[in-house]
Amino acid sequence: MVAVRVGQARELIGKAVTDAVRGGFEAWFDDMDYAAHPAPTPAFKAGRERTGHDASRVPEVPLARVESTVTGDDPKVFFTYKVEYGGQPLVQLSVRPTWARQVAGAGWAVMDGRPVVDVLEWDDSVTPARPARVRTALISADYDASMHGWRAHADNRACRVAWTREGTATIVMPWDEPSTA
Repeated sequence: MVAVRVGQARELIGKAVTDAVRGGFEAWFDDMDYAAHPAPTPAFKAGRERTGHDASRVPEVPLARVESTVTGDDPKVFFTYKVEYGGQPLVQLSVRPTWARQVAGAGWAVMDGRPVVDVLEWDDSVTPARPARVRTALISADYDASMHGWRAHADNRACRVAWTREGTATIVMPWDEPSTA
């Protein structure tokens, strides 16, 4: 855990989201074998950036810009990115008034490569306390052959945090939780 300022936390989140989008595009490209058999160019193209509709190669992804607003509602990440429109990806965080101190300032803004917008539960069995459940974002990235081409978005998730003895955090996705049935 390293204390950071809010501006640094936004930069870390921007890099984490950019890395997730790049990794998602690369994985989709490999899984779909687009190097040998690219998807067709979408019949309808909303944007002007040709690279957004070119499935024969993975597009460059600029560093994401992160904005945050304080809310009284549930914290969340809003993120959607379509390469066809060009420009820089924008990540919008809606955070509680305590986010700057409890999350960003405490060094929890990015855990296991994912942005954290709230700590939902704390593990008080260690000193200092550390996150036990967080609200994070699952970044999905793919190629939409019907319209948008290369695109990415975020789904908000409440997830458990697993810790190693060495203090490394892993965010456990709901589908990776042991079944209670």
